[in-house]
Amino acid sequence: MFPKTIDLKKQLKIKLFNRQTRKFEIEDTYRGESLWFLYNTFPGKVFTNSVLNKHLVSKVYGSAVKSRQSKSIIWKFVKHYDIELSEVKKPLGSFRSFNDFFIRELNENARPIDQNPYHLIAPADSRLLVFDLKKNTDFPVKGYWYSMQQLVKDKNLASGYNDGWCFIYRLAPADYHRFCYIDNGTQEKVKRIRGALHSVNPIALSSINNLLSQNYRILTILRTQNFGEVLHLEVGALLVGKIVLRNRQSCTFRRGEEKGWFEYGGSTIIQIFRKDAVKPDSDILKNSLNNIETLVKMGEKTGKKPRKSD
Repeated sequence: MFPKTIDLKKQLKIKLFNRQTRKFEIEDTYRGESLWFLYNTFPGKVFTNSVLNKHLVSKVYGSAVKSRQSKSIIWKFVKHYDIELSEVKKPLGSFRSFNDFFIRELNENARPIDQNPYHLIAPADSRLLVFDLKKNTDFPVKGYWYSMQQLVKDKNLASGYNDGWCFIYRLAPADYHRFCYIDNGTQEKVKRIRGALHSVNPIALSSINNLLSQNYRILTILRTQNFGEVLHLEVGALLVGKIVLRNRQSCTFRRGEEKGWFEYGGSTIIQIFRKDAVKPDSDILKNSLNNIETLVKMGEKTGKKPRKSD
């Protein structure tokens, strides 16, 4: 039983803004009651911190969702989230496991990429929050604060972005879990930052201090043609130990080119820009100021490169 002093229904209601319908909606939180127990009760916290967030547990769970037996989950998942199967590249019956479906590819034109070089695009289907780091040396994510230095584990690197913009793209289980590059450019060799694996669902984020700075993450420094040097981080979540990248070495990339994908679970992409490199779209900024995430699709415009006339 949950403590009577907690309004569970309120905890599980995550307000979102849908750009396509221009309406606010409540997110369908997958297994929200379980997450609430794990992150908001004493026995749940003990179990999560001592057992559940270890990489070994994620590895075992990952093996289960890759098994042939897990195929039975696919249709239930599709029905629960009303997933648009017409976008999916392969027939539903061809997937070998639930994870195989989870990392599904889409048809070529399912996610058109905005090719305007002055437009910043979303790297993934997600729920987006943006923060002005000129006004906050630390930035909040659903009820807690963490610093640039905690996130990237590099004081000198962090100091160069303290007056920039932070874009946080949260992927929910139903989202397309492949992600792309936001511009043409080059990348440095990626850096792994080790940590525990926690859920990136807001129910969990609101209950654990510095949660994202504890999570396993991969840092890539992107040198883009139109937005300068960008810090790009993929964050691993509870039961998602594996972040798959197309290239972990130094390389060149093109706008919209696939960078990688997350295996089963909800995960997060964080992008941090230098001062005056980007200007977020007004609707996204307004929603973020009210702590409301905006639903975006991969390749969709989320901001622009400022011009002198702006």
